[in-house]
Amino acid sequence: MRTSLTLPLSVAALAAVLGGCAADVAPNPAAVAVRTDTQPSAQDREWMKTIHQGNLSEVQAGRLAMGKGTTKQVKSVGKMLVEDHTKLGTKVTQAAAQLGIELPTSPSKAQRAEVARLQEVTGEDFDQDFLSGMIKAHKEALAATKTEVSKGANPTVKALAGTAQQSLQQHLNALKKAQAG
Repeated sequence: MRTSLTLPLSVAALAAVLGGCAADVAPNPAAVAVRTDTQPSAQDREWMKTIHQGNLSEVQAGRLAMGKGTTKQVKSVGKMLVEDHTKLGTKVTQAAAQLGIELPTSPSKAQRAEVARLQEVTGEDFDQDFLSGMIKAHKEALAATKTEVSKGANPTVKALAGTAQQSLQQHLNALKKAQAG
């Protein structure tokens, strides 16, 4: 009988001691999960939305180039755009979900019109229109991304923009090379 009472009494005594000491001990800040990210600014949110729509549009245009391009270069650039913008799109979508940013579900009206126009063009005209359109789109996306890198507030979004900037510059270089023949 003595053993069976010892355990509950020990537990009660330990609880009393710990409870009494708890008021004297400062909380451990490392034990509390504190969010250190700066909340996304309007700049961060706008860049995320813009780059997401660009990703969606360029995946569509890249698929068209893979199927309709008349040169290996155009087909290759199209494939690169599909692969890279799909990956970037996944990263942007994940970051947006973590940060509570709602993204558009489709390209902008102008982007949709450009893809529809490309669907109607064939042959060398397609190649030229695709390349010139993608060069313009990549210049615009690169400018917006550089602004995000320099003026964005949220570290996660800024880091994502830094990664995107490298990829967009590579795409722009490849597009210009393909256009030069």
